[in-house]
Amino acid sequence: MARLILSLDNQVLAEYNMTKERYTIGRLPDNDVRIDNPAVSGHHSLIINILNDSFLEDLNSTNGTFVNSKRVSNHVLMHDDVITVGHHRIKFSDPCATTRGTLGGEEYADTAIMKTLEDMRSLLAQENTALLPAATEDLPTLQT
Repeated sequence: MARLILSLDNQVLAEYNMTKERYTIGRLPDNDVRIDNPAVSGHHSLIINILNDSFLEDLNSTNGTFVNSKRVSNHVLMHDDVITVGHHRIKFSDPCATTRGTLGGEEYADTAIMKTLEDMRSLLAQENTALLPAATEDLPTLQT
């Protein structure tokens, strides 16, 4: 099971077992990981767990979200990644997350290609049109 370990100045403040699909991080009391510090936005960032992958997203925070000292807007979390929010550090611990997840890269914002129903219909129509002449070549000709 994945865990989040919140610390400040190398002192552990809290630990969270990640049993839910979504975890919000921020200064306001309604967050799952609450960091009461003015450098942290009200709703600073979000972690979404899908199957065996965990995705971090910055929620347009004022001071940014960092993973391993690099500013990110979206990030696939790996075991021992360190998320920095304000002056606080959140260590992501999940020994099962040793690869970059099923998406194969750090950033995932531009990797998903979604097809609409119209796109799919158009593709099917193109495939059927291309197959039609080949399918009719072997048909016997009717003589009258």
